[in-house]
Amino acid sequence: MFMKPMLMTEREEPFDDERFIFEPIIDGHRLQLSFIAGKAKLYTRHFNDVTRQYPELHNVPLREPADVVLDGEVAYVNPVTGAIEFVTLIERYRMKKEPCIREAKTRFPVIFFVFDILHYNGVDLRQKPLLERKRMLGELLENNAYYKKMLFVDGEGTSLFHLVKRTELEGVACKRKDSLYFEGKTENWLKVLNADYVNLHMGSRSRGVRDKAGSDAV
Repeated sequence: MFMKPMLMTEREEPFDDERFIFEPIIDGHRLQLSFIAGKAKLYTRHFNDVTRQYPELHNVPLREPADVVLDGEVAYVNPVTGAIEFVTLIERYRMKKEPCIREAKTRFPVIFFVFDILHYNGVDLRQKPLLERKRMLGELLENNAYYKKMLFVDGEGTSLFHLVKRTELEGVACKRKDSLYFEGKTENWLKVLNADYVNLHMGSRSRGVRDKAGSDAV
């Protein structure tokens, strides 16, 4: 099961607003997990099947058995430096041979930062408000070495943006608490990019992998 993703519209300056929650933007690529009848399927935002690329994500840490579709960002975090390494992730993405993938699972394990739940036990959740979906996600999914629920703050986007700049992350996602989940870009989901990070990390990347605005091409 694949559900076309909701995307963010870019905004220049950070802001505070009690109608919004704010999340750090992780420098990875968008990932959707379909976990139906105990079988995991993984897709990029363009419906590329990457199930075999990330075998460490096949066991989903749910508190109870369920059929779910989860939305988020997959990334590689260097365990020594704590830095998010996009190039290492893309090397994982491009692997084709099973022995290489098995070795990479141990040497360069990815983390799936989950920020939304779109489907639960036969029920389409996309027409429920974001905060209700977040609550369901929090109750159902457990964190482990490979799965992390995305942290968010309530109303205080400016403070989070300054923290993101200090810790050299990509930017801040700004989402209305009452937003429903629709395909494509809307004003209910916004992003404020950290220009210093974009200039340092994205300007030299191949346009075939990623554009300078930070939207993944995979």
